[in-house]
Amino acid sequence: MSEDAAIIPEARFVEGDSDTVIDCAKRLVWLKKDTWQVTGKWMSQLQVREFAETLNRKRFAGFSNWRLPTTIEAKSLFDKSMKNSDNSGQTIFLSDVFASGCGFLCWTSDIRHKIQGVRLSFKKGVTMYDDIYRTSKGTSRLVRDIEKSEDLA
Repeated sequence: MSEDAAIIPEARFVEGDSDTVIDCAKRLVWLKKDTWQVTGKWMSQLQVREFAETLNRKRFAGFSNWRLPTTIEAKSLFDKSMKNSDNSGQTIFLSDVFASGCGFLCWTSDIRHKIQGVRLSFKKGVTMYDDIYRTSKGTSRLVRDIEKSEDLA
């Protein structure tokens, strides 16, 4: 057996606590559940922003820097080698460390022309523009940056 074969790669996603997932590669903390799973309601991008502000006022999980992910951050979760299931039982390509039963469309923080938000499909890995006031199957997985002073261990 070669020396390289004995090396075990570190997991990219690890459970932080019962409500969070740590993305070790990107130094981000994600909510384990999306906004639909937490509230039972579909939300527009604006409503998701308000929800994040509410969590921040409450210092959810001890922090006040929860936010919508950027398109790049949300896309980094899509991985064809990982499988999970959405709220309809359909396959989505998201690590199974995240809670199953989530929405398959994820609002991001990115906006075009002041009224079009970017949504990512965890079914196909594609982004689309949608009205930021539209609630149809609207959900997001909130994220926060890991501060330099925080220990990942």
